[in-house]
Amino acid sequence: MSKSIYSASFTAGSLLYKETTALLPLLLSSDAENLIKDEIKQNNLLKINSENSRKRIVSEIVKRLSYVDDHFWKTYAKQTESGQKLMLFYLCLKAYKLMFDFHFNVTVKQWNSSVQEADPYLYQMQLSEIASKDESVDKWTDLTKGKVVSVYLNILKDIKILDAGINKLKAINAPNAFFKYFTKKQEQWFMDACLLDSQKKKKILEEQL
Repeated sequence: MSKSIYSASFTAGSLLYKETTALLPLLLSSDAENLIKDEIKQNNLLKINSENSRKRIVSEIVKRLSYVDDHFWKTYAKQTESGQKLMLFYLCLKAYKLMFDFHFNVTVKQWNSSVQEADPYLYQMQLSEIASKDESVDKWTDLTKGKVVSVYLNILKDIKILDAGINKLKAINAPNAFFKYFTKKQEQWFMDACLLDSQKKKKILEEQL
């Protein structure tokens, strides 16, 4: 059986906002990966009692590291908490194919429809479709299948794309300048991920010419 491109490992800690921010001094280093791995034993920054928990969290952060460069973390360091969470969401979309598929095949489609709700059933349907073509995902337990959906939806609430009270999707309300990092890297797709309308996207691009 070939290795699956899908993983449920993001359920170990969602955005890992507190943990990633705690490790920021190491992430800004040129030797970030090794320094973070040392933190499993040292526990100087994470302050998590269980070594197994530290190992699991560090493993996910290291996995995400390979998708961005040093400039990402320098930009991250200058952001507000909401901006940092959005940047981690971008990182998750790059690192986890399942989250990317949930977001673009379900969430963005819902946003562009007349319904604009995040119905858990639609994500389960997307997962079933993936499982029909991926033996590894098909073997996930019902518990895992339920957890990947609930953790993803909790992430949407955390970054304020989903209003938990009324289960409605809404566009990210971030300053135009926030998107400069992504447009400079030719990753305008992240503006779509943030549910921005064409007028807002056009204005952002014009301001950065």
